[in-house]
Amino acid sequence: MENPRQEIKESETAFFSALRRAIANKDYKSRRLGPDDLAEYFLPPYFRFFLRFKKVRENTKEKLDGFLPGLTEFVIARTSYFDDLFVDALEKNFQQIVFLGAGYDSRAYRFEALAKETKIYELDAAPTQNRKNACLKKAKIQVSPNVIFVPIDFNINSLKNTLNDAGYQDNQRTLFIWEGVSYYLESESVDATLAFVSQNSHHESLIAFDYTISVTENTLNDHYGVKEFSQTMKEHHPNEELLFSIEKGQIITYLEKRGLKVLEHLDNHEIEKRFLLDDQGDLIGHMTGHFCFVLASPVRK
Repeated sequence: MENPRQEIKESETAFFSALRRAIANKDYKSRRLGPDDLAEYFLPPYFRFFLRFKKVRENTKEKLDGFLPGLTEFVIARTSYFDDLFVDALEKNFQQIVFLGAGYDSRAYRFEALAKETKIYELDAAPTQNRKNACLKKAKIQVSPNVIFVPIDFNINSLKNTLNDAGYQDNQRTLFIWEGVSYYLESESVDATLAFVSQNSHHESLIAFDYTISVTENTLNDHYGVKEFSQTMKEHHPNEELLFSIEKGQIITYLEKRGLKVLEHLDNHEIEKRFLLDDQGDLIGHMTGHFCFVLASPVRK
């Protein structure tokens, strides 16, 4: 029987994240607000043509915001946050960086000059990864030999076996980037991923991920854009509906029980203040309110 959560086609949410990053790059051309100058190459040619025009970008963003208010702002902030962590790991000579669900991430190519000898493992479902490789090839974007593409289905395959087969070394400092993934997984898959990092990585390794706080029908309206977000995911992305969340205020306890200590945690208000202010200090827009960022490391007894 076919697994209902198994990816048999390219990820739609990864595509729309690339679209949002491409729009931000055209609109802001800023290291902080629109740094991903390669995102457009993961879009069809006619998208890239029409996104040259400001009015088209405005209309596109308006339509996207109608379905998912604040998600473009969230993606802008998320890109900047994980960019900073990625660059910091390269500058500190981490031997490995593992993308747990790479999607159309472009950091390995945007920051290739900083990578030196760092091994970068890009894990994702085969359909999305295959399309990504085709886009890279078509755009003539050079991929370093140190970038290793690893197909995986996180709900089925063993992360430990998959990474070990790809050459991962558990005695080397590693940054795990788990961006835009946790909330699409079953809780068992989330536990398995966190257990792997806790038990099978160097004690100075780091894992950074975004997650959603738990909401109910009674609290949907308490967080900007969350009601519309929930409705849109159910109606338009039934195969990528959110499955996993963590109760508000419970992230430290949740990760401690799984052998990880929190080094940094940002809720939506903190994310906006840190990543969504323009050069004049004005907020460019509110982000979808139930997303958070967390950075953690293994606890060694």
